[in-house]
Amino acid sequence: MSEQERSAAVIGLGSMGLGMAQSLLKAGFRVTGFDLNPAGIDRLVAAGGSGAATAAEAATHADVIVLVVVNAAQTGDVLFGPNGLVATAKPGAVIISSATMAPDDARGFALRAEEAGLHYLDAPMSGGPVKAADGRLTIMASGTPLAFERANAALEAMAETVHRLGDEAGVGAAFKVVNQLLAGVHIAAACEAMGFAARLGLDLDKVYEVITGAAGNSWM
Repeated sequence: MSEQERSAAVIGLGSMGLGMAQSLLKAGFRVTGFDLNPAGIDRLVAAGGSGAATAAEAATHADVIVLVVVNAAQTGDVLFGPNGLVATAKPGAVIISSATMAPDDARGFALRAEEAGLHYLDAPMSGGPVKAADGRLTIMASGTPLAFERANAALEAMAETVHRLGDEAGVGAAFKVVNQLLAGVHIAAACEAMGFAARLGLDLDKVYEVITGAAGNSWM
């Protein structure tokens, strides 16, 4: 990607999307963003980006389109809905799709995007808002070699680690499902452990201090 091509749109400017947009700005991208919440757009503008009235408008001139929405339904609506951005996106642009979804959904979106002359990278992420803002996410990506090539500079800006998991969309989504399963289990186990500690009458601040330095700790 040449210097003239470092243009990105970020759709979804919540805690993760805003951090990813900030990382792109730090890497020299021109970033235009959209969010249903005007406060997200205001924060992006304050960071040096620009805002748009719709997702389609944000993506019109972008070489890289980063979708940081919640799920497959929102992804499909942003891409292919009544005001979907696929209809007006720049030919040859790459979509980096970060939502958690079923592998079949990711494959279907990739096929439809490619039929419209766009590239699609199935690229869910992990790491939290702080790492998003620092460009230190872990991204689990799959897609065609050309999609990876078009997305490479943006991935390097947003992630500390990019796992290239295959040449077909859906593999990244499958890895994210496994990750989310484990994350949920760890959260539930931590809650049970703290509840048990409370019933034992322990000082919960001290429990946290001890366990986070012991074998029972987990990032979650």
